[in-house]
Amino acid sequence: MALQFFVLKRGATLALAGTASLVTGSWTALSEVRNLEGTLIATLDTTLTAPTAPNTLWLLTLGKDAASTALWPLGPLNCDIRFVDGEEVIFTPTFQINVAAEVTDA
Repeated sequence: MALQFFVLKRGATLALAGTASLVTGSWTALSEVRNLEGTLIATLDTTLTAPTAPNTLWLLTLGKDAASTALWPLGPLNCDIRFVDGEEVIFTPTFQINVAAEVTDA
């Protein structure tokens, strides 16, 4: 499976939304951004919302404000999401955030 990636302009708001297929439980989620050497760059603001109907997907949002991403280094950063419910731990595949320089300066 190929590494998934997307481009984020440094100093832009990071706002990702998606769904997760998890069994019924009391799940929490945590997501960190690290450089390729493994140094922590940021812990993302993570929200995981339980389904309102049986057999439906959990809603997931990940984000970081523009002031925070303005301090991120240029280049590739690794990220994944860790889901925890008691003793059960699940990780997503690693994805990459490629931080690019902003062109327009206000």
